Amino acid sequence: MKNSDLFINELDYADLNAEGAVEHLRGALRFATTSYVDTSRIRYEAFESFQAYLRETYPKVFSAAEVKRIGYSLLLRLPGQNAQLKPALFMAHQDVVPVVPGTEGNWTHGPFSGDLADGMIWGRGAMDIKEMLVGILESAEYLLGHHKSFERTVYLFFGEDEETCSTGVRAAAGYLKEHGIELEFVLDEGAGDVMDAADYGARGELVCPIGVFEKGYVDMKLSVKAQGGHSSNPFHGTSLGTLSRGITAIIDHLPEAHLSDSVFTALERLKPHMTDMHMLDMVNRRDEPALIEWFLAHESLYHLVQTTAAPTMIQGGSAAGNVMPQDMEAVINFRLTNYDTPESLLAHCRQLAGSEVQCSLVQQICASRPSDTDAYGYRQLVPVLEHYFDRLIFIPAQNRGATDARHFECVCRCVLRFGPFLEEEEVSREGIHGTNERISVRAYLQGIRVLTRFMEKTCVTAEKIEDRMENQE
Repeated sequence: MKNSDLFINELDYADLNAEGAVEHLRGALRFATTSYVDTSRIRYEAFESFQAYLRETYPKVFSAAEVKRIGYSLLLRLPGQNAQLKPALFMAHQDVVPVVPGTEGNWTHGPFSGDLADGMIWGRGAMDIKEMLVGILESAEYLLGHHKSFERTVYLFFGEDEETCSTGVRAAAGYLKEHGIELEFVLDEGAGDVMDAADYGARGELVCPIGVFEKGYVDMKLSVKAQGGHSSNPFHGTSLGTLSRGITAIIDHLPEAHLSDSVFTALERLKPHMTDMHMLDMVNRRDEPALIEWFLAHESLYHLVQTTAAPTMIQGGSAAGNVMPQDMEAVINFRLTNYDTPESLLAHCRQLAGSEVQCSLVQQICASRPSDTDAYGYRQLVPVLEHYFDRLIFIPAQNRGATDARHFECVCRCVLRFGPFLEEEEVSREGIHGTNERISVRAYLQGIRVLTRFMEKTCVTAEKIEDRMENQE
């Protein structure tokens, strides 16, 4: 089954200018807003031109909004009529990853062509993530064009360097916090993978995760110093051997696995669909050790409960087979659950690796704070998604990758990662950060309908404070 077979209610917003929306994304893809860690390589004139294009393309949004530029990031505020309602924030990023030098000729259509061919829109950023940036603006422009007034204040944020340093979003989040602005919810890219639910004990069902938190990130360097020497006298071992034992000890004894609240919520959501009686019994008894054992035994699930470790780099080996190496280093990449911190992980690894192996943190990011799945934003997003995607069971989960959204957790308890552009798996796998990035017109337009309905439900016809209080009672 293709993901597009799950699309329903595609006639909603029948007067949406579909051809115009396609042309607007094609135009956005022609701007080479590439970000680099080395900022001297960035062509900021591309960002200037891109933002001028957005102003021209979405006149109603930019006329109604208070526009604040933070560096080359954009923070737009569309004021709402009800000051009692916390604002909502919809976000995406302007920047794209570089095209690998020498691969330009491998693209069926040029990386910044914005070509429309074979039912697809081609170009770097088509799926990461200019389709969402343009889709958000299409939604707001559509609502304003139909004389809809926002009950809830809406912020739109488009960062400049999500793919590298995230300086734009840090500044924007700091600005909101400094001004005492607390958000009702944030919606950013993420999750959206359609998966068979067999490993959850619900064979034949399809699940689709909504990202509610992100794992932490650690690059840890392991170093061993040695004098080397002739390999015929390895009485004290070698630095390579010592380093290898340290790596093995660490990856064989990872920190304790845990079941997070979001995993329990997902299991409760899936319980009516479970056909595996063993799994169903475990969920009913909330048998955490048995559930953890189940998750750790399945490739699609283990990362949900476990801090993972992947040795990725090693250097310093000998240039000859009969010479013992001297100083050696290796790097292990960890993805942390919210039960582990970089500091606790470092202490854990130092104890395992032994005194001859020096462990240090090269790069570290803590896991983000899990969002509240009982919050208004999450409760509103799920029925909107169910309205447009048939047969999918939406569950809360960790986001696989890192996003800019985590930086707004300082002003929001409900930070959601879900890009509603459900492309076919082979297209996503090949295109995101790769060659021939593209998106189908059908997936793109369906994503716009999702964003429009979600924005309309939550911000135009927003839940009144008094209604919410009655619901809570």
